[in-house]
Amino acid sequence: MMDIRPQFLLLDTNVWMDFFDGNSSRSHDASRLLERCIELDITLLFAVESVKDVYYLLRQSLKRRARDAHGTLSDTDVRAASRYAAARVDTMAEVGCAVGTDASDVWLARRYLQLHDDLEDTLMIAAAQRAQADCLITSNDKLLRHAPVATLSVSDMLQLLGKCGANPAARRVRATPT
Repeated sequence: MMDIRPQFLLLDTNVWMDFFDGNSSRSHDASRLLERCIELDITLLFAVESVKDVYYLLRQSLKRRARDAHGTLSDTDVRAASRYAAARVDTMAEVGCAVGTDASDVWLARRYLQLHDDLEDTLMIAAAQRAQADCLITSNDKLLRHAPVATLSVSDMLQLLGKCGANPAARRVRATPT
């Protein structure tokens, strides 16, 4: 039987956010995807730009929740949100590999704006190409329709990975955020 296991998957920022958020309707599937990729020893990739986005978005979300819960935002809440967001960035580096960006990626992303009018998404496409990722994984329906690289949703990739056998030599890293 032919092995259909991809070797390199680039996860869009929204997949990382779903994984870390825990409150999103897509969190469970994102967690299952990361765990399955680790089990199968698939290299997870992230665009370096995702690091700042994940940090900022998680930090803002936690500060908003604290403000909503307490009516105000304390210095302790701000520090806790910052520590949590930084720890999630550390998790990204533990389970994945960053894909850098240079001027050629920006040039390419600007050209892709003719196909898809979101610069953040076209930078993700450029990162997938730079890394020679087997697939870009996203929860963005519009990107799924317009990407000129192999792109799947989290649920579609989970279905594909369900047909792969476990890799006995796979690294043992816990994907679930703590």
